[in-house]
Amino acid sequence: MPDWTIPLHIRLPGQESLITVRGTGHAAALLAEKWPVTYGLAFENALASFAAVSEGELLPDEARETFIDAADAAGVLCIDDEA
Repeated sequence: MPDWTIPLHIRLPGQESLITVRGTGHAAALLAEKWPVTYGLAFENALASFAAVSEGELLPDEARETFIDAADAAGVLCIDDEA
């Protein structure tokens, strides 16, 4: 279920096609299952922000920003339609 106002489009290393990410649930699954860098401050901040969204402590669009930071830190192409 989408919970971000504006989706992001990413390309994971070794993948040809873009993946459209519309919310924290999908983003969390990508970090857990397919992310190329599973350590570091940006990765940990993103996971913590997704947990905070699920607990009602953070707005989804605020967590979206941490996903962008995690993509940048991991070298994952991230296209932000908002930019």
